[in-house]
Amino acid sequence: MISTAQQPAAAELDGIVKQLDSIRAEHGMASAYVLMVDQDKVLRHQGLGIRSWEDQRPVTDRDYYRLGSISKAFTGLALLKAEQQGCLKLTDEVRKLTPDALYANRWEDTHPMTLAMLMEHTAGWYDMSWFEFKYNTPEPLTAALKLRPDSRAAAWPPGTQKIYSNSGPGMAGWVLEQACETDFDRYIETNVFRPLDMPSATLNRTPEVERDLVGGYNTDPKEPIRYWHFLFRPSGAMNVRPIEMTQFLQLLLNRGKHQGRQLFSEDQINRMETPTTTLAAGAGLQYGYGLGIYASTHKGHVLYGHGGDADGYLTRFSYSKESGRAFFVVITMFDHQPLRQMRRVLEDWLVEDLPKLQPPARYRLNAQQKEKLTGTYQRTSIRFPRPGWEQDDMQIRQRDNRLEYNRGNNRWRELIPVSAELFRHRGEPEATIAIVEDSGSLYFQGAAGNWRKD
Repeated sequence: MISTAQQPAAAELDGIVKQLDSIRAEHGMASAYVLMVDQDKVLRHQGLGIRSWEDQRPVTDRDYYRLGSISKAFTGLALLKAEQQGCLKLTDEVRKLTPDALYANRWEDTHPMTLAMLMEHTAGWYDMSWFEFKYNTPEPLTAALKLRPDSRAAAWPPGTQKIYSNSGPGMAGWVLEQACETDFDRYIETNVFRPLDMPSATLNRTPEVERDLVGGYNTDPKEPIRYWHFLFRPSGAMNVRPIEMTQFLQLLLNRGKHQGRQLFSEDQINRMETPTTTLAAGAGLQYGYGLGIYASTHKGHVLYGHGGDADGYLTRFSYSKESGRAFFVVITMFDHQPLRQMRRVLEDWLVEDLPKLQPPARYRLNAQQKEKLTGTYQRTSIRFPRPGWEQDDMQIRQRDNRLEYNRGNNRWRELIPVSAELFRHRGEPEATIAIVEDSGSLYFQGAAGNWRKD
């Protein structure tokens, strides 16, 4: 990787940290933590505020925070290591690996579910049931998956469209247990946390976590939230001292290398970032959700990362392959607004000084192709089902010889063709949307969701 960003000045970094602390104070939250690194160095690591309203001691590098769904990226690394060791393959069909897996798929003959689909959120499942979300007793994965198996019935064919579901990585962790004949917690500690020199990292509430965990709070920054034993630990239960996230971020920036050792291959890190199991991916769209890492755009550049919610803690990591910079930030308040404000500041830092990228040229669709794409599309999947969700629609129209789409909010956005099937928005450096024909229907897939025109 070639870093094209200039070396940041100490005063600039200090200013960013002060800006983040101002956001923290403005929203009345007890604490936050920020970590900024490049490929070689920790540029800034700073605990902001106090451990809790009851414990007024300043935050230090010895304190724990909860990561929430960032845990999925570490589960992705564990699966890649298990594949490297020959226990399993991401392309393996789950039913063949583990015939007694608790899920239902009425499309099994034509769309068998694979391990990769569990991680890429393309298993055809809604998210966890409310009972599973609120269950607050630590359970082995086998017991956890037995609690509400009916929540894992495919509602659409697996391997076609991405809808975020915490159940998928949870089952992926269980499949690893069966295939590698080991406990998932022990496996990830031995094969991921320990090689990465992350001794504090754990999926459980250890005595050290109980002693050193900073307080987490609700939308009201003074209302504490009790510890949440996330049912499917591979999806969201990780606790860590944030300074140790340095090793993880630099592993990604250095394409699998840690302290000069190639812990993961460059191909494995690329796989972490690349979706493979949607119709859009089949059409060549590389922008999306891989193995616990997904792409986003900021000021004309592609960033990679993931966010997390751990009931009282909101988190985000992000990195730029162009600049060779990365950050991790966590706040102790269930309010996305201050996290968004901090994220904007940090993402600006990731891409500052980078040369402007030339977006892909506009592909010329003919009149027949444009006519085929226009019309009404119906929603085909949703994370949390509600009555009538299938009736939601989206419109694509032609205006001034260009294509635009609207999801019913009266804000039309231009669809710029990159190829006959791939599209981008204005200012984006690569294709971010696919419109693919499958079984006689057109499927629109992208950040705006999944839609079908029959």
